[in-house]
Amino acid sequence: MKRLLLIFLMIPLAGFGQENGSAGPRVGNPHGDMKLDCMLCHTEQSWDEEGRAKEFDHTVTGYALEGLHQHARCRDCHQEPVFAHVGTACADCHQDIHRGRLGPSCADCHNPAGWVDRDQMRRDHDATALPLVGAHERVDCDACHSGAVSSDYVGTPFDCFACHADNYHATTSPDHESSGFGTDCIKCHGVFSATWGSGDFIHSAAFPLTGAHRFLECLSCHEDGFAGTPTDCVACHRDDYDGSVDPAHLSAGFSTDCRACHTTSAWKPATFDHNTTAFPLTGAHRTLDCLACHDSGYTGTPTDCFACHQAEYDGTTDPNHMASDFPTSCTNCHSTSSWIPSTWDHDPLFPIDSGAHKGISCMECHVVPTNYSAFECILCHEHPRDDMDADHREVSGYEYLSSECFRCHPRGTH
Repeated sequence: MKRLLLIFLMIPLAGFGQENGSAGPRVGNPHGDMKLDCMLCHTEQSWDEEGRAKEFDHTVTGYALEGLHQHARCRDCHQEPVFAHVGTACADCHQDIHRGRLGPSCADCHNPAGWVDRDQMRRDHDATALPLVGAHERVDCDACHSGAVSSDYVGTPFDCFACHADNYHATTSPDHESSGFGTDCIKCHGVFSATWGSGDFIHSAAFPLTGAHRFLECLSCHEDGFAGTPTDCVACHRDDYDGSVDPAHLSAGFSTDCRACHTTSAWKPATFDHNTTAFPLTGAHRTLDCLACHDSGYTGTPTDCFACHQAEYDGTTDPNHMASDFPTSCTNCHSTSSWIPSTWDHDPLFPIDSGAHKGISCMECHVVPTNYSAFECILCHEHPRDDMDADHREVSGYEYLSSECFRCHPRGTH
């Protein structure tokens, strides 16, 4: 037995020896027809040490490893030893969870940089019936595409109610369901709202929401429902109208058309345009409180100056209006800018704003304070009677009287 075993060991095995007496077996390449140095991936210490394969430049194969592919293990794609036996299409490695409904080109939505490229998906979504804008831009795909089959995007409804039915039924302020609101959410809610509760409902032109109205809760006006809501101001502001005391709207018989005095920006101050009445407010009148003139009410208020300024007329002493029997048409001498100084134009009667008489006071000519119809000329000038009589001896009808001076010299000239 030992002799036979020795003979067997001395006989070269067929196929293991090489010609010319070289030692070592010939082994076929398990990777097929690949002419690469084994040491690129393997070492003498460990045939299975795949770590060195990372140094391999995969671009020489015609398929560059980009993005996350750079971190994949060789065997993730090359599950057979023959590396050439591997597909290059995405579906060769990645299961199509869309079941072919979105077409064969995975690169339309995915790329090696990240299997889920949400930015690109959102851009591509703009070509669909529901572009992703506003709050929808931040929503995860599966929030809307959550059908019977996960990520089955075909046939997803794009009406708001399909996704927001729970919001519709749960809303109580106002209660959408009991109020009979439509399910077209876009009428009240916008995709640009910060939250579902911040509505973007645009009131019709019959009652646009302006000023302070824009910030009111719906139920502030629609506490009795949303159909047939009145649009006149007093319907909501009756308490404001009845409670006003400065002025008292109710007792004064004010119109209930609040817009005549108020705006939607603020209930106070009132903005009544007095210029639309028979008495436009000018000068100092513009800053007066309403009750300064309307202390007895707002109907039948006189528009003549004397009705409000009789006290000033009666109390004036320089000149004394009452004693001099001045007319009560105050605008002859005064303006609405200020009561003093007066602005009566003396020139049509006798020039005191020009010439030698410019700047003289009333009392220099009107020496009788109680009678401004009387005036004196001869008291101001050097007009001795003897001299005047001599100078006027040839003047027919001459008299030594101030009134006669004025008759012949109405402009104060010779």
